Amino acid sequence: MDTNRASLPIAAALALIVPAFFLFVPPIAQDQAYHSFADSRSIWSIANFWNVVSNLPFAIVGLLGLWKLPAAVDRVLFTGVLLTFFGSAYYHLAPSDARLVWDRLPMTLVFMALLALVLSGENDSRFRLWLLALLVTCGVGSVLWWNITGDLRWYVLVQFGPLLILIPALWFVGEARYLAAALAFYGLAKLAEFGDRAVFSSLPISGHTIKHVLAAIATCCIFRWRVAASRKASNAIRCESAELAVC
Repeated sequence: MDTNRASLPIAAALALIVPAFFLFVPPIAQDQAYHSFADSRSIWSIANFWNVVSNLPFAIVGLLGLWKLPAAVDRVLFTGVLLTFFGSAYYHLAPSDARLVWDRLPMTLVFMALLALVLSGENDSRFRLWLLALLVTCGVGSVLWWNITGDLRWYVLVQFGPLLILIPALWFVGEARYLAAALAFYGLAKLAEFGDRAVFSSLPISGHTIKHVLAAIATCCIFRWRVAASRKASNAIRCESAELAVC
């Protein structure tokens, strides 16, 4: 199936879902209990130690992506992954709404760059760059909007919209097994986050710490997807060059 044509129904659905969401869902305020995590242990004078250091895998995946993938959209995506390490670690040192802004901003780069990749298809085109710029603006704007108004609705769409789009996208994107794995690991990460205290009551590690590791594995799956897609594109170019040479 042609990737660009297959993405059109998804884009049309988004155009309907977004205004409907804002019309029927009331403003969502940030629950202040969110900042109270189960594991608040300090180790080596680092507050909330495990929730801070468990962000290290994001730095590794982000650096790998920036090293291996030169395309602009990939650089935005994995810059977001790398900055998630810094933003989340900074937030977890002293959780608050003010610091949560810096945790969420880099994640919007990841969500929006991934959405641009899925909607624009396999060809690295000018359309993809324009789409990336538009989506990243919306993503960053969602966090700023929450910070100014206290309304999380826009950010909720930015975070969960791309994940929902991944499900139908699995039918038409290349190397879909990596995206399926990313979706599965992110789903497990959210479950671990919701079970933060329940997990910590049974294990010497909290659900939120596990969430960071699982989410980082999800970004690693995205990295594998992009590497596979890049190799496929390079092989296609070589084949076309060989055919032209024969002609």
